[in-house]
Amino acid sequence: MTTPPRSPPFSPPPPIDATSHSPPTLKRTRKAIGLRSLAATRPVGAERPLVHVDPTIGKADGPHRKKLRTYLGIIARDKVDVTYENWKQVPIAQKDLI
Repeated sequence: MTTPPRSPPFSPPPPIDATSHSPPTLKRTRKAIGLRSLAATRPVGAERPLVHVDPTIGKADGPHRKKLRTYLGIIARDKVDVTYENWKQVPIAQKDLI
């Protein structure tokens, strides 16, 4: 006399259809951004955008202030070491170079 099995027999999963399978998603990483209108690589003959900075408060004014702020952020990320916790810890000599 045999006893019945305690669990159902193993059955392999159904095959995955290649058309219904979505491609694996790649992890998004930060990439370099080039602001050609503010960088030295702008086309020959193109005018340089003007941004007025108030020296008393250090804030930019004008229609291109957002582009300038973005560009300065890109430069700071490239030139400043990540070991500094905030901008105040960066040496003044390095700030002047930037």
